[in-house]
Amino acid sequence: ATEKATVRAGREPRGQTVISYFADPSIDPMEQEQIIAATTVLDIALRDILREDLGQTYNVGVGLSQPLPQRGEGHIQIRFGAAPENIESMTARVMTEIKRLQQEGPSVDLTNRAKEAARRSYELALKQNTYWLGRLQSAVTLGSNAEEILKRGERIDAVTPQTLQDVFKKYFPAERSTVVTLMPAATAG
Repeated sequence: ATEKATVRAGREPRGQTVISYFADPSIDPMEQEQIIAATTVLDIALRDILREDLGQTYNVGVGLSQPLPQRGEGHIQIRFGAAPENIESMTARVMTEIKRLQQEGPSVDLTNRAKEAARRSYELALKQNTYWLGRLQSAVTLGSNAEEILKRGERIDAVTPQTLQDVFKKYFPAERSTVVTLMPAATAG
């Protein structure tokens, strides 16, 4: 079952929620690429839904945190902030969208938007020395083939709505999730 906790602290008139899913994928470059694509798809979908449809959120972000080369502590986090009275309904809306992505997968358009974002990011990164240093260091640390750095475009191309639906089913298990909400402390009137 989903673990939930609410903490009351601070006076800023907004709430913040972090939804976490245990996710500890292998270092296989294709599996990592599919998770990156899935988190980007969810990020785009939530921005569309929470900002445009509901007009309530100050921010939203989705990403994988995985302290490689150690295994066992990886997790996907979804973070967002909003007016305190809207946090509960927004959390429910996030969960509904994840369930929809598990059952139906993302649309072709949403998948293509995520792939295009990945391509732009990759093309820009290839021009940066810090990217090359980081990727080469990772290759040495993880014992992977440095040539994989140049093959990311092929991995991005291989992402499909079906592969992403599979990622959502595998790496967003409701029974291994936590929801932690920070709400402002009640102030004396």
